This record gives sequence, C-alpha cells and structure tokens, in this order.
Amino acid sequence: MAIIGKIRQRSWILVGFIAIALLIFIVEAALERNSLFSGGGGKNDVGRINGTTISAKEYSSKISNYEDGLKMINPNLQLNDQIQSQVQEEVWNTIAAEQLLGKAYTSLGLAVSEGEMGDLMWGQQPHPLAQRFLMKVREVSPDIINQETGQLNQGKIREFITNIDKIDKENKTNFREMLGHIEQLIQDDQVKQKYASLVAQSFYMPTFMAKEVINSGRSAKVAFVSVPYTSLPDDKYKVSDDEITAYLKENKAKYEQAASRVVDVVSFDIFPSADDTAQALAKISKMREEYVASLPKDSAYIARNSQQGAELNYFSKEDVMQTKRNPDTLFSLPVGTLTNVYTEGSYYIFTKIVDRRVAPDTVRAAHILLSLGKGTDEEKKAANATADSLIRVINSGAKNFGQVAVENSLDKGSKDKGGDLGYFSRGQMVKAFNDKVFYGGMAPGQIAKVETPYGLHIILLIDAKAPKLLTKFADFVVELAPSNETEKIAYDKAVAFQQKNQTAEQFDKAAKTENLAKNVVLTQNMTDVPQIGSARKLVQWAFQQDKPNVISDFDNDYKYMVAKLSKVIPKGLPKAEDVREELSLIIRNQKKGKDLVEQLNKAAAGTTDLSAIAAKVKDATVSDTALIRLSSAYVQGLGNEPKLVGTTFGVPVGKTSKAVAGERAAFIVQPKTVDENAPEMGGDVNMYKQQMQRMFISRLNFQSIFESIMKKSKVEDTRYKFY
Repeated sequence: MAIIGKIRQRSWILVGFIAIALLIFIVEAALERNSLFSGGGGKNDVGRINGTTISAKEYSSKISNYEDGLKMINPNLQLNDQIQSQVQEEVWNTIAAEQLLGKAYTSLGLAVSEGEMGDLMWGQQPHPLAQRFLMKVREVSPDIINQETGQLNQGKIREFITNIDKIDKENKTNFREMLGHIEQLIQDDQVKQKYASLVAQSFYMPTFMAKEVINSGRSAKVAFVSVPYTSLPDDKYKVSDDEITAYLKENKAKYEQAASRVVDVVSFDIFPSADDTAQALAKISKMREEYVASLPKDSAYIARNSQQGAELNYFSKEDVMQTKRNPDTLFSLPVGTLTNVYTEGSYYIFTKIVDRRVAPDTVRAAHILLSLGKGTDEEKKAANATADSLIRVINSGAKNFGQVAVENSLDKGSKDKGGDLGYFSRGQMVKAFNDKVFYGGMAPGQIAKVETPYGLHIILLIDAKAPKLLTKFADFVVELAPSNETEKIAYDKAVAFQQKNQTAEQFDKAAKTENLAKNVVLTQNMTDVPQIGSARKLVQWAFQQDKPNVISDFDNDYKYMVAKLSKVIPKGLPKAEDVREELSLIIRNQKKGKDLVEQLNKAAAGTTDLSAIAAKVKDATVSDTALIRLSSAYVQGLGNEPKLVGTTFGVPVGKTSKAVAGERAAFIVQPKTVDENAPEMGGDVNMYKQQMQRMFISRLNFQSIFESIMKKSKVEDTRYKFY
C-alpha cells in the first residue's frame, strides 16, 4: 500500500515548496502507458476539437515533454492522483489552445521576439519560471545574483550562458535542456497573455449600460395586487413529457449537462486491527528501550534509527509548523529530554531533545577557499598552516580580509569581491560551513576555519540578522499501518460480497447492510470521488460502460470497493424523466400564470382601483406601499420576483401596469414614487463608465476567455479511455 511510503515523503521536517513553475510545469506519466494504444479497436485518440482528432500518441508525447521539464526543476517531486489530474488537464488545455487559437495567434502577429525573451529570462524582472530557473543556477553559480542589491549580474549571466555546456559536464546538471523547456513555456505563456490583453482591451461599455449600473441603487414605493400560483389546483394543470422536452430545448443553455455517471459503492475499509496496533506499540516501545540502553553514547543509535539519521539539524518554530506538527512540545521540553511515546497522525513517535540555541536566521559572510589537495593528513596540515599565517596577516592589519581573499582564494565566484558571499539563510551552504557560521558561536567580525568537501575555508562573519530560538531533535517513528493479514481480511470480504451479488437486484439488497455510498456522481476527469477518496480507476471504468447495472471491484490505499453503475448520463440535454419533478413545477406555474394574467386583466377592465381588482379574483391580495430596489429582485411578502421589480421601474408613476406572470405569483403594479437617480451616485457618468470598463477589463484573463471559447467550440473529450 502506498501509505507505507508516506513517512518517507514527509521526512517530518520537510523543507521546500512547489513553486509557481508547478502550475505550468506539473505533469504526470501516462497511467499504464504500456497499454495506452491497445484499446478501442484501433481508435487510438483521446478526443476531437472542432473536428481535429487528438491522438493518444500526441497527448502522451506532450505529457512526456512536460514530465521531463518537471523532473529537471523538481526531481524529488512524487506525483499523486491530484497532481496527475492537474497534469492531464493542463496538457489537454494546451492542445486545445493550439487547435482553437493557433491561427488567431498567427494572424494577429502574436509572438515573442528574441529581445523580449532575453528580457523575460535575464532582465531585472524575470518571468516567474525564469526566477525558478535562476535559483537552480545559483546553486552552482552563487554570484549570478548580486547579494547586496538582489539584481542579476549581467556579466555573470553572459559567462554562464557561454559556459553552460561545460557547467553541465562539470556539475552533472542539465541546464541546457532545462533552459530550452523553460523558454518554450515562457513563450507560450506570453503569447496567451498578449491574446488576453487584446481581447480585454476590446471591451466597451455603452453609456446607457453605465447609467443603468450607476442607477441600480434606485428605489421605488409601489402598490400591487398579486395572486399566488398555489391558489390554483395542481391537478388541473397537467404537464406532459413532450412539454418538458420542448421547455428543455427552449432553455438549452441553462439545462445542457456534461456527461456523468452515477454509482453506488460498497466499501471495505483497510483499518489497522487491534493486533496491528499492538504490534506497532510493541515495536516503538522496544525501540525506546533500546535507545535508553544506548545512553549516554546514543549518537550511533540516533544515526541508525532516527528519522533524521546522522544529519540532525536545527529548526525554528516556523519550520516545525510548516509540517503541521505542534511545536510546543519540541520547544518547551528541556534539552536532554526523552519523550514518552505519542501519536502524530498514523504514526507512533518518541523524540529526543538534543540541543537548543538562539541563532541568526540570516547572515552575511566572506570566505577564502584553500585547497586540501587529496586530503592526506600532511596536505591538511599544510593547508591549515597556510590558513593560520593568512589569519595572522589579517589580524595584524597588514592586509584586510578582502585583499587576502583576492590574492589567495580558489573560489573564482567570490574572490574578486573580497570573498563576499552576501546574505544567505540557514541551510543554503554546505553543512559544515552552515553549522560554523550559524551555530558555531561566531560574532560579526570574527574569523574561523572549517573544512568542507570543497576545501579549507577561512570565514569572516560580517553580519547576522533575525536571531531565533532553534531546537535540534531526533524522532523515532513507527507507522501504524494495516498488516498484510488485515488487508487480506478486507480483500476477502470484498471478493465474497461481489461473488454473492452479481446482479443489480442482489447488490441493492445486500448493500443496505454494508458501508454504502449511494448515488455518487462522477465526471469524466474526476480523481477524488466524494465519499470515496482517490478512485481514478473507478471513474475510468464507469465511463467505459454504455449501460447501467454493471458491477465491478476496485481499490485504493485505504479500502477495497465493489461498485454498481446505476445511471449513464450522456452529454447534452437531460431526459424528461430525469427532470420531471423540477420542470413540471415551472411549466405548471407558467400555465397558471397565463390563466391568472387573463383573470387580472379582465378584473382591471375600466378601473385602476387595486382593491376593486382584487375583489374580483379569488385569493388576490393588495400591498399598498412596498419598497422596491432596482438592484434586488426581492419583494417583501413574495420573495424573488424580478419581473415585478422590472415592471415597477418601467411604468410611469401613478399609472397601472398590465398583469404580469412572475415566479410565484401574477400581479398588477402601481408605482407611487420612483427615484430618478441613486442618491449615492452623483457625478459624471463618463467617469463611472471608465471606472467600470477598467474593472471589467481587469477580470478578463486568458483562462476566463479560453473557457468561454471552449464552451462555444465542439470538443469531444474521450481521455477516459486511456487515463
């Protein structure tokens, strides 16, 4: 089960994040790619967009390309089902954009020039993806960014580009290939932004519309006579399926639906048993006993058995909180404390508080790098003697640290700056160097030596900022996970249930006494299923079926499942039987409204007295002075009645309207007073018009524009055949 690997993924104090690049870069290898082209009787496509077939091969290839780029940026990222779903959607939308907008881009001349790309990659305000790339470059070329100004060092950038192949070879990196991927992504993104900008700038608000928006705060006092539809008997107004179908066609935009499936699912959860719990507790208790027995020489035991291993680090409260752990225990217990066993999620833990100190969060340092040769004792001794002599020169005042660095340091990236490395945070430097400047008790102005795999460093601490309380600790962890025997019990139950209930009738009867999720609605590209969790295979299976009442089994990390497909809902308008209850009410009220409008108009012939009109119509009532606002459809006593509001502001004051059929009632209105303008909206209409244009333009981005285009296009998405 995948749950077993989660403790490794978390590593308890996981430092790092998925940057903005993930939103564009994120990708996933095709699920079961070996069988990608084997199904569908030769129909190896994942959809059609405006008549153009999108082959599974093309889709898979683009996923692979994105995957390669993602692995370059974040090689340790583990893809889960949610990320896989995002990946597939991103790749699909990219292909769709190429098909629907590619010709428009060309005809509009939308492109990214070489100079523009250079500015986006290497300018003073790089594209977010370029920023991510530059942070990777900084790992091998720290001086590419000026530590004092935070600006890019253009000379170092040119040097990096010139030597990129050499750098890749020496550092076993792939910056050349990574740069190509990122430039392509930036180019695609910029073209989309240019297209969105052109569309947004074409937005225009007519003056009359601006006036309507400005005056939406107007109010009125109105008298009206109304007759509720409930006053007429339902059985007099029958609604046929033909009428429902006709109504659906007339209101296609409102009722058209995406393809979906409805399933019933019986689950057999894989929870740790009492025996599993006892075994986990016994294991963690034994581990604690062994640790106690290793005291006081516990370093070897920590290195072998702790979650952190031999590399124990210091962490602040903020670091701990990022892992969603409670930092109070770790920071309140005295150094040397060994906790009792406690729980964190599905893990049993005990912790040793190793050390605690106050250390800066950020420092500025300079260094002089000397060679240790092949690292023999004699060579180390000679290097230290050289370092000591250089330190004496600095301390004597004969030369300052910077002069000595220029003359002696092997670090070409910093020697010309007097060895200055600028400001950096905890964890950015190699461990021995990091520990010396942050935890070695150095004060600004102090000089020290330290050996690292790069050589012998003479370090000058220049500045230290933001001191924080830090704790070093070691966690010992045992996961409370279901055993193979526990999993087998759940599996056997699922198998037995399926074997005994192979028809829809048998399933429905037996499911009543099981852990049943009923009427679960699935959409084509769903990954997380309500009430179920991660269940992409269930979704894929459901959409591969043409008829209901099929039964199959599935599993995820936490349960075995037996599912019955209850309903197949195709894309398009629903069947009359599926919306009969909802639409019968609407259509019935339309019929009632027509009759009541006729009755009210007949009663109003020759009179404008609302009371007299109401007296002639059964169940009619009069409201004398209702307050109506143009900005709200709500009418006191009636609920939402937009037609009543519209009629009020469309009839002159003192006049009587014709009867109107509303949402819940038919009515005749007499406006008493109507505000000409909203009191809070004085001023020049053109000023408000410009403000509203800017507001609407700011809301138009590529995603919103593209979604509208997709809705208007003929898109057939059949990715579920393969993914």
